[in-house]
Amino acid sequence: MISFWVSFLLTLGLLVGAVWTGAKGMRRAHFCLAPAGLVALAVTIVLTERLLRAVEFPKEEMRIHLWFAKSAAALVLPVVITGFLNVRRPNWRRIHAASVGLFFVAALIATGTGIWVFTLATPR
Repeated sequence: MISFWVSFLLTLGLLVGAVWTGAKGMRRAHFCLAPAGLVALAVTIVLTERLLRAVEFPKEEMRIHLWFAKSAAALVLPVVITGFLNVRRPNWRRIHAASVGLFFVAALIATGTGIWVFTLATPR
């Protein structure tokens, strides 16, 4: 369980860093932090699967959390696509920023609901 929380905090830090460096126009740092954040997010999701085997989560609350978590995961695709388009065509910057904003809101809500669901969980 400790590995999940370490991965979770690392993911948050990397994603916040990616958003900040992107907003500040620090492209070199952004191009490092953004992919690292997505890899960390994938690792956190894998570790979540392991956590699901060790802890019982309430079904209705988990359904709410999963809606936001899956929405955030789906919103990664437009972030990546518009990010690549923005490299070649700077006029994609606003669309990329909007994609990032939507992803970030969904990820924040998924984070909040995930912590909420975790507080309601019981060991198996």
